[in-house]
Amino acid sequence: MKKLLFLFLMIVASAGIMYAHPDGRRGPDEKKLKELRDYKIKYLAQEMELKEDQKAKFVELYEKMSEEKRKNFESMRSMERRLKKDATEAEYKELSTKISDCRIRDAHIDKEYDARFAEFLSQKQIYKMKEAEEKFHKKMMDMHHKRREERRKK
Repeated sequence: MKKLLFLFLMIVASAGIMYAHPDGRRGPDEKKLKELRDYKIKYLAQEMELKEDQKAKFVELYEKMSEEKRKNFESMRSMERRLKKDATEAEYKELSTKISDCRIRDAHIDKEYDARFAEFLSQKQIYKMKEAEEKFHKKMMDMHHKRREERRKK
C-alpha cells in the first residue's frame, strides 16, 4: 500500500510536466497522459479491492466509460472556447443550455455504466470506485494548485 501511495504521489507531482514537450510544442503529452490514466485505473482497482477475475472486465469497461466522458467533456470545452468575448445574451443562453446538456449526458453515462459494472461488481465496489475517483481528482487538483502557486512565487 505504501509503495502504491508513493507511486501515486510521484505521478501526481509530475502531472504539471505532462504539458511540457522537449521540442517546445504545446499541448498534452499523450504518453504521459496514458501513464496517468493507467495509474488511475490501478489506483481505483486497489481501492475497490478487485479480485483478479474482476480486474480485466473493470479495466475494459472503465476505459470505455472514460472515453465517452472525455468526448462529452471535450464537446463542452469546445463550445466554451468558441464563445466570443463580445457574445450576446442569446449566445450565452445557448452555451449555458449546452453546458447543462453535457452535464446531464455525463450523469446518464455514469448511470448507464453503473448498471454495466453491477453485472460483475458489488454495490460496495461501485461506491468505492466513485469515492476513489473523487479522491484522485481532488489530489490532482491540489497538486495543480500547489504547482501554480509555486510558479507565481518565482
